[in-house]
Amino acid sequence: MAKRKEPIYPTDEWVEKWIDAYLDKATEKVTDFDSIREKAMEAWWMNEIEHDRATPFDLTEEEEAESKKARKGMARAVNAYGKEVKRERKADEEKRKIIEILEKALTESGFCATISNVERQIDFGEYSVTLTKHRKKKE
Repeated sequence: MAKRKEPIYPTDEWVEKWIDAYLDKATEKVTDFDSIREKAMEAWWMNEIEHDRATPFDLTEEEEAESKKARKGMARAVNAYGKEVKRERKADEEKRKIIEILEKALTESGFCATISNVERQIDFGEYSVTLTKHRKKKE
């Protein structure tokens, strides 16, 4: 579903109807009507956001491109001198072996087992098993 280009603002009737419903449910005496009007506007915009509709807070295409460009290189490993470091992930042979054993046992039991991730997950029918290696406890 594509977003509208221009946001639709709440009408005075909608805001008044929301406030009336809020006041009907309120248990305490309400004296600050400005805060209730703000709650009504917040409810309107939250509904628009939930339904993926245009809001005045949306970024323009240029702003979105700039934001994406700024976020692109944020997560990177650097050493103490600020130089970028390439981190190599070591293969966990123990986890691979466990997944292979599970796959073999399941296929021998008559299940159609497939390995989704060689160190993490195996799928069979409507089920899947995810393998987690816990960290050593701190002392």
